[in-house]
Amino acid sequence: MALLVLIFAVAGFVGTHFLFSHIARPWAVATFGGSGFRIFYSLVATTFLVVILAAYHESPHGPMAWSPDNLGLQLVFDVAGYFAVALFMASLIGNPALVGANLNGLSTRQPSGVFLITRHPMMFAIAIWLVVHLLILPSLRDLIASTGLVVLALWGSWLQDAKKTAQSGREWGLWVSRTPFWPDLRQIGHLGLNWVVAVVPWLLATWMEMRIMQSPVGVWYLFPDLPY
Repeated sequence: MALLVLIFAVAGFVGTHFLFSHIARPWAVATFGGSGFRIFYSLVATTFLVVILAAYHESPHGPMAWSPDNLGLQLVFDVAGYFAVALFMASLIGNPALVGANLNGLSTRQPSGVFLITRHPMMFAIAIWLVVHLLILPSLRDLIASTGLVVLALWGSWLQDAKKTAQSGREWGLWVSRTPFWPDLRQIGHLGLNWVVAVVPWLLATWMEMRIMQSPVGVWYLFPDLPY
């Protein structure tokens, strides 16, 4: 039963995001007003998120599709997860894709830093983390939750390009022509100091993964005697 609730909640969370971010947004803003719409949508999203967390907690932890007790998988999780955290940290500064960002003059801006890698670093950071999460926690409940959120991150980014181009015209359109959608891994050196900034958040994130799994993961896999 908990898995069915989880499926419903993930579908509702993803579906309402697309609905109120695109198709039904004009109607909702006209009905509730700008501030009212933000409050309304926040309540809807928060409600589905709470149900997701509750259903995830109540869903069976197994069986696992494969054993995560594998050094190779743990190394992939560490490397890709660290890259995801560095992307996320870099996305917090000067990101025109963030909600409410000022797009005036964006057409004259030359991409630098993380935006030479992708114009949607935050969404790809989330998607990469969720994918590698499945490598070390390949249960049905994690497949359901992670798949829905990866779809939201990637498809949502694709639709955001169309929406921002329609809203700002030349500003976002020229930005799109200068920055890649899919991450260009040849440019990862442009993350610069974000590789350093990411260390503490990455350690905290992998520690949280360990708490969820109740077994050592990632870098903590090298310290199996630590409490978790």
